[in-house]
Amino acid sequence: MSMKQERNRYFAATVGTALFAGIYECFSHQVYSLFMILAFLLPLLGGVLPYSILIRAKKHSSPGVLSRCLYASGIAALTTGSLFQGILEIYGTTSHLSKYYWIAGCVFPVIALLVNLIEQKRSFLR
Repeated sequence: MSMKQERNRYFAATVGTALFAGIYECFSHQVYSLFMILAFLLPLLGGVLPYSILIRAKKHSSPGVLSRCLYASGIAALTTGSLFQGILEIYGTTSHLSKYYWIAGCVFPVIALLVNLIEQKRSFLR
């Protein structure tokens, strides 16, 4: 998959998240959550912006499939965690399970970066 297609997928995720949050907020009986309102920023700033920069820079070696999948999993975990936390706040409850979304969302991009560095080092040595 090209980097433009990847960027477009993140843009679709941004729009979908914003629509979901907007519709959910309409039916929340005037109870709002910043986690829900700002959830669209995660795929926007974590996906659309970095891939737009990579496309603009015209980098010769794009990230590999494994590092892209790990990175996407991290952004998905953060977005889902934000929506989940927003739903819990609107409902008026808490859950200890929500912290695992944030942990996974931070760990996966770090692993993706390490995998990308290893892949680039291997391709440089060839």
